[in-house]
Order: sequence, then C-alpha cells, then structure tokens
Amino acid sequence: MNEKKFAEKVFSLAKDKGFDDCEVVVSNQREFEVVVSKGKIENYTDASSKRATLKAVKKKKSCFATVEILDESSAEFLVNSAYENFLITDTLDEDSIWGEKPQREPFRYEDPFEDLSVKEKINLSKRMEEKAMSYDKRVQTVIMSGYGHQRNEILLFNTKGLELEESFGFGSAFVYLVASDGKKPKRGFRAWYASSPIELDVDKIAEEAALEAVSQLGAQTVKSGRYRLLLRRDVFAQLFLAFMSIFSAEAVQKGLSPLKGKLQEKIASDNLTILEDPFFEQLPVKRSFDNEGVPTTQKKFIDRGVLTTFFHSIRSAKKEGIRPTGNVFNQRCVPLNVVMQVGSTNYQELIENLGEGLVVTALDGLHSGVRPVSGEFSLGANGYRVVDGKIVEPIEQFTVSGNFLKLLQNIECIGADCEIVSGYWYGPSVIVSELDVAGN
Repeated sequence: MNEKKFAEKVFSLAKDKGFDDCEVVVSNQREFEVVVSKGKIENYTDASSKRATLKAVKKKKSCFATVEILDESSAEFLVNSAYENFLITDTLDEDSIWGEKPQREPFRYEDPFEDLSVKEKINLSKRMEEKAMSYDKRVQTVIMSGYGHQRNEILLFNTKGLELEESFGFGSAFVYLVASDGKKPKRGFRAWYASSPIELDVDKIAEEAALEAVSQLGAQTVKSGRYRLLLRRDVFAQLFLAFMSIFSAEAVQKGLSPLKGKLQEKIASDNLTILEDPFFEQLPVKRSFDNEGVPTTQKKFIDRGVLTTFFHSIRSAKKEGIRPTGNVFNQRCVPLNVVMQVGSTNYQELIENLGEGLVVTALDGLHSGVRPVSGEFSLGANGYRVVDGKIVEPIEQFTVSGNFLKLLQNIECIGADCEIVSGYWYGPSVIVSELDVAGN
C-alpha cells in the first residue's frame, strides 16, 4: 500500500472513531555505514526503514500512535492505538491540525553518496585508517574508521488538505584512534559532515584525529581556579546543543527552563547572535516545513545577546495566542539548523588574544553533567594551557563548571573559524572571560 492510500485509509477509520481531524506523517529512511578496524570490516549497515505517525484530534485534544508497516491491518492498529491513547490522556492543552501550505518549494536530496560503489566506500574507510596510522609512529590503534550516509523522505497528509513531500540527507566520515608514548595513551576523534562525497576530505579527517591524540601525549592536570577559556568551535557547539531544550516553549511553559520570563531580555553577551536557518547553504539538511506541516522560517533567537523567541509547536503556540514557529522534528520542538554570526578573528589569533588561560578541545559527561532545568553544568575536559598567547602544554582530567546563561554573558570574543558540527550546527570558537576549573 502506498503512502497516500494508507493515509486515506487511516482518515476513514479515524472518522469512524469520531476524531475531528488527523494527520499522517510517513518517514522513509535509507542508511549506509561501514566501520573498519585493523583493515577489517567491524560493522556494516545497509538498510531501509519506514515509520508512519498518526496525530489525531478530537474535542481539541491530540493523541499519537506509530507503526512501521503500511497495510490495512496496520492502519486499524494505528487508529485504535491513537484512540486508546486519547481515552487516557489528561492534558488540558488544546491542539489542532495545520492547513496552511508552505510558500517555499520543497527541498529534494538525491544522495550523491549512492553514486559510490560499496567497495569504494569500504576503501575510503580503510584509507582513513592507513592515513592515520602513518601520520605518527605513536599512533598505535585506529579503533574505528567509518564512512556513511543517509537519505530521509518525509510525506505528510492531513484532513485539512495538506499533501507535502520533501527529502534531505547527508554523508559523514569519522576516525577514532589512540596514540601512546609508552606512558599514558591518548585518544583522538574527528568527524565531518557534508552534502556530497567531494566535500569529505578523508585524508584531513585522519590527520586531524591523529594530531589531536599525539598533541595530548604527556598531558598533566592544572591547578584549580578561575580561568579565561577558549572553547573550540566543536566544544562550544556540543555544550550549547546540550542546553538546546531550554529554548523550547513547552519546556518554558512547564517551568523546565531557566529562560522562563526572560523573553526580549538580555541573556548573553552583546557579541552573540544566533539564528535558526533551515535553508542555510553550507549545512547539508534543509527543510521547507516541519513535521506538523508548519512552514519553516529563518529567525534569530538570540540577537546581540537578547532572547527574541522560543520555539513553538502548534500546541504551545495556542497557549500564547501566536503562530507556531515550524520547529517540530521527531516530536521534539527544536531548531533544525543553528548558525552563529561569525566574528573576525581566526583560531590562531584567538589563542594569541587569550593571553593566559586554557583551550578546551574535548568535553566528557555531556549526558550526565548537564542540568537544563537550572542551567548548571559540570563536565570533564581536555585541552591545552596557554601562556603569553602560545600553547605551552597539553592538559587533561580537569573539570569545567558553571551556569550556561552566565557563560553566554561572559563571551568576550567570537572567532571566524566556522565549521559544520553534527550536521546541524555552523559556528566558530569563543573566548569566555572566566569559568571555574577544578584540577589538582
């Protein structure tokens, strides 16, 4: 059964159950990944998957259900499951189905990575491993060298008359390795994301992973205290993304965000402007509508330090009498692409401007050491110590801690060393005036 006929069957069954409106979103995913270690294939994925999610509305209350097969019995199961969920839901929040068509044409992604043969992709993984091992004799083991890509297709049908279809995807490559000087081994990791194979420089990925591990050999911890810090672009992105849920309107409305009551107030340094841009050219994933069918838009959510908007689903927007912002993806209300406004200082100049302080190049414990409700964090870190504007030694096993909003207010300088991080973030490194560091 094709997607449209499945949706029509669901709509008919849902009407019989007394639902006022409903929407079916079908997600088709094609995924490939090969991971190599010691010249042999350690993991191989070449798979397709399908999932259909029903959002059904009755008396302004919504309920959801999901299936992975599209046939008549699955349609019945989907509607019955949604109805059972409706009977037990106790929410007072009103919801609805969106009926306004997006103005922008839908995006199409044909996945140029499919033009490579499987053998070519395996050879690229092996080439990264060989390149990393040859970089320095102290590189002892490449734990994983991986190459992969995915294409996603979204089809949305609803009883308000919307029929939308869009595709998106990206490729990625990564190397994870260990270097040792006979004393204490150090790890190195590097990953890149891109829209096409030509944008993935596998030799550079291997070299940068090896350089990171080798440069950490002989690392010592530092004395506890307050330091000026340079947060490398990937580290700042990881920390910001760990707190991204605090910008969700639903989190704010439930009292689960420290940003409650701070809309249109200054929450960060004047230097900081951050956009959500679902059409940003340099990032591989682009969308013209979200998974509720709401048009996506480019918008600043931090403008020269001022919080200018939260991210709204249809339900959270109804509570405040405003339009939804087009940010529901996989049933979470988040920005699709985050883009930082770029400064004018390159990475080397940032180190020189730091003068004396620490460069943080890796964080540990992002899942357990971050508390979005309060904004507090305490995370393990590695990096380098800087004296007189020069890196003098690698450092490790220290903890950085503080409050995320205070950190945003303490951003002194924003770099120009932008990079794609995790496929959904494009931004540079930043210097923070002070942060608590616990070492020895």
